[in-house]
Order: sequence, then structure tokens, then C-alpha cells
Amino acid sequence: MPALAWNPVDVLDLLEVVPVEGEYGTSYLYRLERSGVRLELAVYPCDGDVSLKISCGHQSEPFINLQLLECQAVRVVQDKRGRCMEFSAPKAFAGRYDESSAAPYGFRLWVQPYLQVEPYSYAT
Repeated sequence: MPALAWNPVDVLDLLEVVPVEGEYGTSYLYRLERSGVRLELAVYPCDGDVSLKISCGHQSEPFINLQLLECQAVRVVQDKRGRCMEFSAPKAFAGRYDESSAAPYGFRLWVQPYLQVEPYSYAT
């Protein structure tokens, strides 16, 4: 059973890019660019690790470099602002994630109309 609960088809639909898949599905690397801003998202479902980098222009280093270890869930969400991906913070659930509820806190990745990363928390 993978450590990360996610639906790769939902992520593909949101990002609209086909990932580079690691051997035996051990990793998925998504690369996309919007208005000169580049996103590199790597998902390691067996480990539950996520790496997110956002760069701009000709910068050699990303201005956002986020490494999330032991993420339990990734889900695509739609609300009044649009669609985004929610990444649960490590150990956000007492037990195994059952995919029926949202993680209480973590971060969101917005793709449209522009790339944006923000923390979130739901009232408990």
C-alpha cells in the first residue's frame, strides 16, 4: 500500500502535462511553464514525499523550494476561486488516510490563472 493517497489522473487533468514517470511508478515529475514562471513538481508515492520548485525568468535557483516528507494525501479541489491541489502536512491524520475527508492543514498549489503556493487550514 503506497504511503501517499492520490489520484494521478486528477493531477494530470489539473496540470495538463504528462509527467516523466520513474521506473515502476516510483516517481512522477511534472514540469510546466506559465508566463515565464516554471513549476517542477516531483511526487514519490511510495515514500509519500513531494518536491515543489517554482522559478522565474533566467534565475538559476528557484524562489520557492518546498520539500514535503511523509505527505499522506494529495487531492485536487475546486472552490469559488478555481481548482488547486492540496498537499497534507506530515502526520496530519491520526491513522491511515481514508480519502473521505480533507487534511486539516497543509499547502495548496494553484495553477490557474497563475502559479501560487499558499498554506491552508480547515477549522476543526
